[in-house]
Amino acid sequence: MDSPIFYIAAVLAFAPALALMYALVRKYTYPYTDHPYFGDPMFFGLFAVGLIAGTVMFMVYTYIMNAILGIILFSVVQCLALVVVMNLKRFRGHSESIFYGLAFGLGAGCATGTGFIYYIASATDSLGDSVDVAGYAYLFIMSLSMLFEYSAVGIDVGNGIARHAPMQYAASAMIWNLVFWIVVYVSLDNSDSAVMYVAAAAVLALSAIYLCAGALREIPRMVREVDSQNRKGKKGKNSRDNL
Repeated sequence: MDSPIFYIAAVLAFAPALALMYALVRKYTYPYTDHPYFGDPMFFGLFAVGLIAGTVMFMVYTYIMNAILGIILFSVVQCLALVVVMNLKRFRGHSESIFYGLAFGLGAGCATGTGFIYYIASATDSLGDSVDVAGYAYLFIMSLSMLFEYSAVGIDVGNGIARHAPMQYAASAMIWNLVFWIVVYVSLDNSDSAVMYVAAAAVLALSAIYLCAGALREIPRMVREVDSQNRKGKKGKNSRDNL
């Protein structure tokens, strides 16, 4: 990859992903707490898996992005892929799975955002035009929305895996994801009008609300439950145990 567009895309996607990772999980691991709520090696391992999965999923997305039925199917498969990865014996019923779902989502969202910016900018460049500052601002907003959305889906699915209710939580994730990708479709399908920017603002708001619900409500609730169990002496001293 010797094109400067790829490096611009990587910076615009990876910088927010790493910043979001730090903001969301720093309170739940070393050195903030002596009893981390998840394992760092597994967290970063699933982040790497998410990068690979996100790349593959985005490649699929480029083939169906102009078809609404394809988008609907994609939004469902996207959630099911996360369920398949997370629904292993080592994750089921373990409280840290909510963090591992987040890690997968961060990686997948980062890869998707990178691919989205690179794909659109390269396509524009191949037509003899170039993306201006406003264009990159739009692409960044869309990329950030995808990062938020994937991360939120990861929290939702990981929460379901931890609570032995994967499909219940996956169904919720599918609904949010379906709405998200339909609005993305509306934005891209109206690239020559103000609707594109209004829809971009809508997807950013939708994904941010969804992520805040997971990060500010579901993760703290899981942590409180683990702390309560530990205080009762049911799980020993390690914060990372079965629910």
